[in-house]
Amino acid sequence: MSKPGVSTPLVGVFMPCYNYGEYIQEALDSLFAQTFQDFELVIADDASPDPKTIKTLKNLKLPKGTVHFEKKNMGLNNIRNKYMAQFKTKYVISFDADDVLDPQFLEKCVNYLEKHPKKASVAVWLQLFGTQEGIVKFDEKKTGFPDMLVSNNYLGSCLMRKAVFDDIGGYDSSKEVDGAEDYDFWLTAIERGWSLGVLPEPLFHYRRTDSSLSARSAMPEMALIWRKKIIEKHIESYRKYLAEALLGFELRASNAHAGYIETNARYKHMQRYVDDELIPKILAQGEEIEKLKKESVHHYIGMAKATVRKSLRRK
Repeated sequence: MSKPGVSTPLVGVFMPCYNYGEYIQEALDSLFAQTFQDFELVIADDASPDPKTIKTLKNLKLPKGTVHFEKKNMGLNNIRNKYMAQFKTKYVISFDADDVLDPQFLEKCVNYLEKHPKKASVAVWLQLFGTQEGIVKFDEKKTGFPDMLVSNNYLGSCLMRKAVFDDIGGYDSSKEVDGAEDYDFWLTAIERGWSLGVLPEPLFHYRRTDSSLSARSAMPEMALIWRKKIIEKHIESYRKYLAEALLGFELRASNAHAGYIETNARYKHMQRYVDDELIPKILAQGEEIEKLKKESVHHYIGMAKATVRKSLRRK
């Protein structure tokens, strides 16, 4: 995307936007506050129906970068494939318009990949914010097979070599892998001989919302659809590591069951507290309040007024 005669930046940053006008300025502020500025930025609106988002994008004051508007909704993976393929940079990243970067994110990720030429990409720990808080930690030891066949142990929005994107040909845009396209991408990368790197620092701030794609993809009905597609696409890898994969799924199921038992026990404990202590206290307080009302001056004044009214009616 660089102009002829102009040196190509080291990093290409693609920012897809769909109805994220209220968040995009915060994301851009974090990008332009990076200690590493050798990047080019491309923003693409995926036919957002929200007028405020369109107005915000048209009024952006960018130090550098371009904004594009799609007339028809392409979907996240199609729009990423279209624009990321055009970068001539050494590294690329898809950075969502509702997330935030630590100021040293690009600098540390670029330095890592420059020092590790055999790594396809580098992920960092996730700092969650929004409807959920906490840190999601990734372990580089679990970013290969068979671990990745059981669970996605890697970050989707991370700095990768453009050569990897070109080698794989972009993200799978079929509906069956919606919400798991990054997972599918990394499985393909591993199958093609690439290894994945991790920087154990919370440098990426990931916004959690109840309506986010990651939240929807975790729902059982959606998870079964994309898991089936993942297994079908990578069946040879699952066959090769069949025993390990099955044992891994069994371990996940056991941990989930143990978590349910623990959660259920906590719920029952809470219910006992509510039934045996909290509700009686509330009822007792209610009785005490009623007693105080009856003993108050206002109560006696009310009684006197009622007596007067009754006597007047009799007359």
